[in-house]
Amino acid sequence: MGIRVTVVEDDEVLRSALCEAVEEDARLVLAGQYPDAEGFLERLASDRPEVVIMDIGLPGIDGVEAMHKVKAMQPGVQFLVSTVQDDDDHLYQAICAGATGYLVKDAAPEQVVDAVCDLYAGGSPMSPGIARRVIKALARQRTPSPEIELLTERERQVLEQLAQGYRYKEIADRLAVSMDTVRTHVRNLYEKLQVSSRTDALNKLYPR
Repeated sequence: MGIRVTVVEDDEVLRSALCEAVEEDARLVLAGQYPDAEGFLERLASDRPEVVIMDIGLPGIDGVEAMHKVKAMQPGVQFLVSTVQDDDDHLYQAICAGATGYLVKDAAPEQVVDAVCDLYAGGSPMSPGIARRVIKALARQRTPSPEIELLTERERQVLEQLAQGYRYKEIADRLAVSMDTVRTHVRNLYEKLQVSSRTDALNKLYPR
């Protein structure tokens, strides 16, 4: 079975393109598609998505509020935000709501489905330029928690690379270590912080 993916997008043309890309990718299964959050939330239990491609600027309940609701009910669901709203406020709100990846809408559908697979495998895909703004926004709006002292310097470096959207192989190349070493650092820092994802780690280290 492939990764169960739901698409929540009010632009009919873009939604159709994303759904077509999902259906054509053997790694994925289209669990549902919705033009609004209300329909998505109503069918959440029956659709059982593992990854949701979520627009933020939805009519009615917006994407950020929808993510908050889903995370309260099914914390294991992961979100890949796809939106034209790439300002710092929306970035910050989306990440605090539980988004694990963030792509602007000029990304090709094929890039989006690759990002879904990357996200599901433990990555944090972000459009070029978005990741650096996320880090700056977090630094500006949050004060580091004392728990950051639990991490070694190398673990902090690895977490920063994860936060910027780099994959394990890219982190290994950038830090001149093996992928197994990166995986070990990630496992260790997650254990120290008692979290299971990059987003949870950032939220714990930089509480609101």
